[in-house]
This record gives sequence, C-alpha cells and structure tokens, in this order.
Amino acid sequence: MICYQENVSKGTPKPCTPEIWDSLIDSPEVKTICNRIAALDPTAEDYNDRKQALKRRLPIIIPHAASFRNGKRVSADAIPSGLAMLDVDHVDNPREITPLQLSPQGERDKFLRKNGIVLVAITASGHGLRVIGKREHGESIEAAQMRMAQVLGIKEYDAVTKDLARASYVVPRGYILWIYEAGLFAEREVLSVDSGLYPQKALPPHIEDSSSPAQRDSAELSYRGIPYADIIQQLMLSIGVADGAEQGERNTVYFSLANYMRYICDFDAVLLLRVLPDFGLSEAERRQAISSAIGRPRKSQVPVVVQSAVAICEKEAHVNEQSPLEKSTALPLPELPRLLKLVCRRLPEDYRPAMVIASLPVLGTLATKIRFEYLDRQEQSLSFFSCITAPAASGKSFIRKPLDLLLTPINEQDAIEREKEQAYKDKLRASKNSKNQPEDPHACPRNNGVAISIAKLLQLLTYAEGKHLIGIGEEMDTLVKSERAGVWSQKSDIYRLAFDNAEYGQAYMSDASFNAHIKVYYNLLLTGTPNSMKRFFKDLENGLATRVCFAQLPDTSFTEIPIFAPYTESEKAEIIRWARQLDAESGTLVCPQLDKVIGDWLEKKRQQAMEADSHAMDTLRRRAGVMGFRAGMLCYLLENRKFTKTVASFAEWVAEYVFRNQMELWGEQMEQELSGALEVLSGERGSAASLLALLPAEFTTADLIKLRARKGQSVKNNAICMVLNRWKTNNKISKINESTWRKL
Repeated sequence: MICYQENVSKGTPKPCTPEIWDSLIDSPEVKTICNRIAALDPTAEDYNDRKQALKRRLPIIIPHAASFRNGKRVSADAIPSGLAMLDVDHVDNPREITPLQLSPQGERDKFLRKNGIVLVAITASGHGLRVIGKREHGESIEAAQMRMAQVLGIKEYDAVTKDLARASYVVPRGYILWIYEAGLFAEREVLSVDSGLYPQKALPPHIEDSSSPAQRDSAELSYRGIPYADIIQQLMLSIGVADGAEQGERNTVYFSLANYMRYICDFDAVLLLRVLPDFGLSEAERRQAISSAIGRPRKSQVPVVVQSAVAICEKEAHVNEQSPLEKSTALPLPELPRLLKLVCRRLPEDYRPAMVIASLPVLGTLATKIRFEYLDRQEQSLSFFSCITAPAASGKSFIRKPLDLLLTPINEQDAIEREKEQAYKDKLRASKNSKNQPEDPHACPRNNGVAISIAKLLQLLTYAEGKHLIGIGEEMDTLVKSERAGVWSQKSDIYRLAFDNAEYGQAYMSDASFNAHIKVYYNLLLTGTPNSMKRFFKDLENGLATRVCFAQLPDTSFTEIPIFAPYTESEKAEIIRWARQLDAESGTLVCPQLDKVIGDWLEKKRQQAMEADSHAMDTLRRRAGVMGFRAGMLCYLLENRKFTKTVASFAEWVAEYVFRNQMELWGEQMEQELSGALEVLSGERGSAASLLALLPAEFTTADLIKLRARKGQSVKNNAICMVLNRWKTNNKISKINESTWRKL
C-alpha cells in the first residue's frame, strides 16, 4: 500500500485504497487546479511562484511509504511500501516515451508489468513524468530508479528522490498514461526501516547510545513534549519549502533549518544530525552544514520564527485533525434516485451537484400536495429555495434544458390558466361600463418568474389553494432592482415565511390592492454571479440567506468550454414521465428511519459547533438539517415510498452540502454578528468580553488556551482562531507577533 495526504502542509498520512485513489484522481478540484497550472504562461516572471502555489493545494501521495509510525510525514518514522518513484523533469512531450507507444496494447502492458512498473503519469506541472514501480528483493530505491530509467529509455532524472517521505502531487485521470492498479495496491510484506532489505543508515560512531529506544524518542527527539519532526515541518512551511527541498537548494535549506533548530537542540551537533531530514545529502555534507550553523553568532533569545513554530505546534496539540469547515467541493455526490441520475447524466461531473440543488425547488413544486412531519412534529411541505452562483460566462444557464423538461406538467397547466386569465381580461375590457361583470375564473399560472408585484403574488397564492408557486430567476440582479424600487422588504418577508409555509397577509382600504391572509407555498430558484449574490443577500440578520440551498459552480478560468450533451428522446420522455408522476402524488409521508438519519447528522454538527465554539455553525446546521430532511422525503417519494440506502445518503448529502456552502459563504460574517450580540453580556460565563477582560494587557495564544481550559471551554484550534479573529476584526486586540497579542 501507499499513503496519501490532504496536501503537503495539511492533514496526516493515511492509507490510500483503490477507492480513495479513484476519488482523488476524479476530484473536480484536482482537475481544476491542474487546468489552471496548464494555463499559466511559462514566460511570466511569477510563473514558478504561481505554479507552486497551485500545486500546494493538490492532495499528495507518498509512494515510498506504506505508513508512518507517529502519524507524521517524516522519513525516520516511515514503513517502506516496497515501491520506488522515478521523477523526470523538463520533458517536452511526456506522452511520447517509447514503451507507451508499443502496439498492440497487450504488448505494452506485458512489457511494463514484466519490468515491475505500476504507474506512469504526467506531473502536475504538465512538463514532467512520474513513474512508480516495484522494488525487487534486496533492491534500494536508487537501484530501482536506475533500473526503471533504463527500461523506459530515460537518460536524466532527479537522483535525489529517495526520501521515504517524498511526496508526489495527485493529478487527474487524464494525466495518467498507464496504470496497473493491482500492482500499485498489492499487499506486500511490511518491512521495518532497519530491516536487511531496506537498511537504515548507521548512526555516527561517536553518538552515545546507552539509553533505550523509547527513552531516546521521548527525551532527545522532542522539545517541551513536541516532536522535533513537527517543529521542523512547521519551520519548512514558514520558509516556503513545505514539500521538501528541490535539487539546487538542498544545502541552503538544510543549513537554514540547522541555524534555527540549534536554539532548541542545545546546540548539539549530534542531536541536529539525528532530527533534521537529510534531503538526499551525504552525511559529510550534513555535518559541514551543522558545524557552520552552530559556529554562527548566537542571539540572546530564541528567534521569533522558531517561537512561532513551537507555538503553532502547541496549539495543534489541541486540534481535532479533521476540520469541521470542509469545502463542499470535497463532498462527492451520493447514489442518486433514478430521476436525478437521468437529469445529471449528460452534464460534466463538476456541474452535477449544482444541478441536483437547482432541481429541488422544481421537484418540490411538482410534488406540492405532499405533506410530512419534521423532527419537531410540525407539518412541512417540499419547500426549497436554491441559489446557483458562478462567475460570468461560466455556464450557469446549463440548468435551463433539464428544468424545462421537469416543468412540463406545470407549464402545460399554466398555458391553460393563462388562456383563462386572458379571456377574463378580454371580457372585462368589453364590459367596462356594464353592470354585469364577468366572473373571475381565479386563473393561477404557477411558474411566473421573479419580476412579480406583491399584489399579484398574493392573488396567485390565494388562487393556488395550497399549491406551490415557483419563481425562477436566471439573473439575480432582477431581484436586486426590485429592492431598489422599494418593494423588497415585503417580498423578503414573503420569501422567509414561505420556507415554513407560514401565513402572510395585507389589508388596504383601496379596492385596487389585493387583500389577503394566506399560507405561503412558494419555491424559488436563482442564479447569478458572486457579486450579485452578495448584493442580494447583503442583510444576514433578516434570515433569508440561512434558508437557501447554495451551490457554487467550479472556477472555469482558463479551462475549455464545458460540453453539455443533449438528452436522447427516450431520456426526455422518461424525465417527463417522472415529472407527471410527481405532479400526481399526494398524501402524508411517514419515514421514521429518516428521522434518525437527520437526527444523527444534527447531533454530529452540534458537537462540532460546540468544539469550535461557533454560534454560526449551530445556527446554520439547524436550517441545513431541515433542507436535508425535505430532500430525503423527496427521495423517499422517488424511491416508491421505500426507505433505501439512497434515501439516507441523499438526505445526509444535501444537509452536509448546504451546510458547507453556507459556512463557506456566510460563516465568518454570521459569527461576527452573533458574537457582537453575545459580547453585550460581558458577565456571562464564557462570553468573549469576559474572557478578554481576564487576560493581561499583553497575552499569548497559550494564555488564551489556558484560560478557556479553566473555564471549561473548547481549546481546539478552530475555537482559538475564531475568538482571536473576532477580537482582531472588532479592533479589540492587535498582533505583536505570531503568538503574542496586545489589548487595545
């Protein structure tokens, strides 16, 4: 087996299974990042900086290691995988290496497998080659690399790629030129690093080694209880070499680390030699660098960059490894019901989650006669508000064709209703001065766009008699304009009430206005750019944004135009059949299994909100839970009123997807607004204001951690960072250095 990690500076190494491998190379985010790298101008002055910044966002695999003893990507703790990686830079056309051109395909596969090669891929830069192969018995990494290079006819390659912790950036499936998965993920005999096959470098002869291995690990290889390896990793991140030193900079980086680490290694050359990564340097080169570093003038205090690295590592001792604020793009689609599979079938994968979210208001409007009870035993309907956001010219209109098919029954009914409405208007005009006025047929088209007056909307809601109306706005700025026209406050009230199907009414003396008091059944779908979305949802306090299922389309900058293949005639017919079936559904649904699914999800999020001390998370999880439950009931209906794994996974996916997007878009702003209200209660146990009052004029992050621990509050990294950021944003503190703050 091999390991993978979230990226070079985040996460911990974990076993990479074939399923995880597939999810990594098929990830939309990986594809987008590599497309952006490929679109960079190699002649630009900042090309390398921009390329490296993008690469560091990619997940990594660690081909040389099967696992790590202490959960950190450090060579000294690595258990070898039995594989070797060959790294070839500056290849004009990686696809033209001779063995890959062998024909027929069977000959190529046979040749590569015979020589132990399991993977050949283009690197993330697009101008290199990455080869992974099996090591033969007794063969070192260097010998395996040389053998693979000869097999592939490669004359020059990076000869220092032999570190057991060496990382390789994950690339999309299209970058993989050849793979033998059974060989890449085969179970091999796990050998320790000091076995005969993979011998560990002998310790320098003058190191006294009288203590036991356990004593050496705890006493010599840690500082204030923090493993030296963790501090070094943080230092490497600080000096810009988080993914290791490249050829040409190895000596410089090693010397820099020795210069910093000497302050917390008692200026002990032997200890430095043991704890610093070798970067492929010879022992003589490392000894020389350490000697030069120790011989330099010493400061009276530990350098700030080292203090900072130690402070960050101390904070991370309290961190839950999995941040609750994960991105929605990292959430793969679950198994979908048949109808949504059909709807998404002809779309690029990156667009499918947004299509699912865009479909919810339409499907809810079709199944408008369905009712059910939520966890609080209050009756609900399939009410959804969805918002799809993406930059201009990124293909937001892709939703139009699928939704037109789904809206077929409603649009057919609306055509009849509009004919009735027009006939009534014609009769009314013809009998303008007559005493016998025509009877109002109460025509009610349900799909009316979003540019509709309050009076007309209330009239249609009344005539609909409990059926959902739907508003679809492909340009969110249309509603922004209505806000400027002065009608927004009322319409915003109606939308908020529609989420819970609450009552809205108005009464005027004038007969020209429509007077009504009615339950609001209304679904809404909007699309727009991020800027128009911010203009529309600028007031978080009114609560509308927290009632919306947001979906963000992937960044399409510098990428090829996405292809939206047309549906076949049979697919169109089946989608319309499903729409008609939903339109005919009615009754009350009961699904106790779904209660448990969403109840468990809400509890998990409640625990995360407490750990992060986040009122925004606690608020948003509640609304996301409602949306997930409604989506689950919709899926239950689509599964012929049977509770299946698809129902459970779909309900949880919608809740999680909505929650992640809302936290990403509004979490920080909402946290500040909620905390501002809470800080008024300065005497309340654990309030932000009372915490700040108990700290000295100048305090460290460690002081805040200790204070919160004494008060029984969370000391996890998210909580600490959230509180510090809140105070800093509200001009209550200023930063002195990485770990020290001053009260204002």
